[in-house]
Amino acid sequence: MSRLIIQFSHLFKSFGSSPLFEDISLSVNEGELFALIGENGSGKTTLLQLLAGTMLPDSGDFSRASCLSIGFLPQEVAFTDPSISTREFIEGSSLTDLEKEMADSLEDLERLAEWAKLHEKYEALGGYRRIPIEQMLPGLKLERSLLDLPMFCLSSGQRVRAALAKALIENPDLLLLDEPTNHLDQEMIEWLKTVLKHRKGGCVIVSHDRKFLNSVCNRLVEIKNGKLASYGGSYDFYLAEQKRAQERQMKAFEAQEEERTILKQKIKAVSFSKRKPPPKDRNIMAYDKRGENHQQSLQHKLDAMKNRLEEIEENLLLHPKPKTIKGLKFVEEPLASSIAIELDHAGKAFGCKALFSNFCKNICKGDRILIRGPNGCGKTTLLKAIAGIISLDEGCIRRAPTVKMAFLDQEVELLPMDQTPLQYFEDRFYFSEEDLRRELHKAALGGVELLRRPFSTMSIGQRKRLLLLSMVLKKPNVLLLDEPTNHLDLMTLEAFEKALLQFDGAIVAVSHDATFIEKIATQEWKLGIR
Repeated sequence: MSRLIIQFSHLFKSFGSSPLFEDISLSVNEGELFALIGENGSGKTTLLQLLAGTMLPDSGDFSRASCLSIGFLPQEVAFTDPSISTREFIEGSSLTDLEKEMADSLEDLERLAEWAKLHEKYEALGGYRRIPIEQMLPGLKLERSLLDLPMFCLSSGQRVRAALAKALIENPDLLLLDEPTNHLDQEMIEWLKTVLKHRKGGCVIVSHDRKFLNSVCNRLVEIKNGKLASYGGSYDFYLAEQKRAQERQMKAFEAQEEERTILKQKIKAVSFSKRKPPPKDRNIMAYDKRGENHQQSLQHKLDAMKNRLEEIEENLLLHPKPKTIKGLKFVEEPLASSIAIELDHAGKAFGCKALFSNFCKNICKGDRILIRGPNGCGKTTLLKAIAGIISLDEGCIRRAPTVKMAFLDQEVELLPMDQTPLQYFEDRFYFSEEDLRRELHKAALGGVELLRRPFSTMSIGQRKRLLLLSMVLKKPNVLLLDEPTNHLDLMTLEAFEKALLQFDGAIVAVSHDATFIEKIATQEWKLGIR
């Protein structure tokens, strides 16, 4: 039987007066790989923080295995010392400190007894399970030269990969990963799958990448309305279970509605039945007695049917419509020309490194283009050049006069972070608060509670949903999407994909999400691939 490494029960957690989790329970054993899913704002990241111990519940029972080691990859990487080197960031931990103390105690004869205690603690914390940093670098495509650079010199993608290396290097008993495939190309994702499958400890993963969840996870936990529901199996298994539950609920609903209809018809028939016919003989007293018994019998039946109808309507089953987002759709302004954008011998370099050169391509109405290539080959740079955010070093980009572009950047950093959504939508679309609330409701994107908060205080997922609304309102006929599936919950993601499939304009996307690529892409541009 596998070892229980962490467990909680009857856990409550609230923010202000709003409860986030109510009476939830969960246990994680060695070898279990959980997928954690739920809508944006449902509490996935909070639950990871509770498991990691960086946040405490309001109440509930919480137990951890003794000397439990935890590795945590947060969605946004933070470091307090900007001058810290990448190596120090990755290796810096209680184990590193213990190693230094052990080495110091060996050099001092008076501290040899202290070494034994330190060694025992080091062993209990899994010091000998630690993976050398050099084994992590190739899989995450981190060059050795980066280890000596300060963390602030790294790109956002390199920082995330360094943080992933930090979480993996100690081979912890419990691994908590919040969107681990962000900033990973397909080779890195395959490498990560292999690492996770060969681990002995437990793992809880939040990810939008459905194929990744299917190939790695053996259990799934859904957060919904402050509760947890657990499923044994992959994401596809969860979808199949949801479909079966939907069918059962529909059968129960239809049976209820049929019984209600029959009861109402019978009650009406009995209530308005004809009075008894006149007696055929002159035995009036016997007739009245029979009639009285008949009326009492009818009244008993009528009362029983009314009681049953009242019982059903007190516990009425609602129509089990699956919750979906139906209002998210693009209504583009028409393109007057067949070629929307032309790249004529486009080229861009950073320092001595040429990202692309002599790049000649056309973007036409209806195109669904995927830009492929390893990390660092210039995919995002090319998208930004097409959007007009950065300039080329050589060649030119010609855009048709009727082209209207909308750009979704990977980390949603192009929004004015000091503004609130109310200010942003008022400046660009002349919206009042009522207008903005109406459009958010129409697109089923939520977020009305965020309208007076600066974008800088929001999660990337929250900012991304608001940027999606901005893109819809712009009525673009060319969409430029940089890792569009990152930071979106699965329900919003599937609605977004459906909106893209119904979009008549051109789409140019950078993505490593295999499901998104299969659904959307019809042609590829390859960069950095020979």
